[in-house]
Amino acid sequence: MVEYSENKKLRSGMKLIILTIILTGIFFSAYYTGMTREYCGKDQYCFSENAKSCSPSEVYISRSNNVYHYKLTPALGNKCNLKITFERAQEGLPPEHTELLEGKSMKCDIPKKVLKEKDLLKMDEIMPYCSGELKEALYELIVKRMYELIILNLGEIAEEAKNIMEM
Repeated sequence: MVEYSENKKLRSGMKLIILTIILTGIFFSAYYTGMTREYCGKDQYCFSENAKSCSPSEVYISRSNNVYHYKLTPALGNKCNLKITFERAQEGLPPEHTELLEGKSMKCDIPKKVLKEKDLLKMDEIMPYCSGELKEALYELIVKRMYELIILNLGEIAEEAKNIMEM
């Protein structure tokens, strides 16, 4: 009878340990997949504060009437994952620009020490840590705009070159 009682205690102890391990696993998987993230809505301060400690969060940002979705999730190790998606272009943007950008996203692997130094909401500060279709589309758009500016000013550039040659 005593032996049965000890086996029962041992089994209930093992069940408790297994249950603890399972619950801990569920918690960590929920945390690292971002299921427990804080939804900041449009509150940029909320997102920035969470970003400093790599706490899971997401926010919608309107920049120049373009809407971006930022989603931050922690990663194992010393990095933090940030996904930026271009949700909606502003009214009046040329259709080719809208097609180029809308729905595109980029993933950024940002070292945790950088989170305290840089503002994740400023794309120029985090762009070196990012890759993906959105980054490529933004660079393509920059090149197109620079090309358009050169073409627009080609007459002035040619005139200036002509004046320099005549000297």
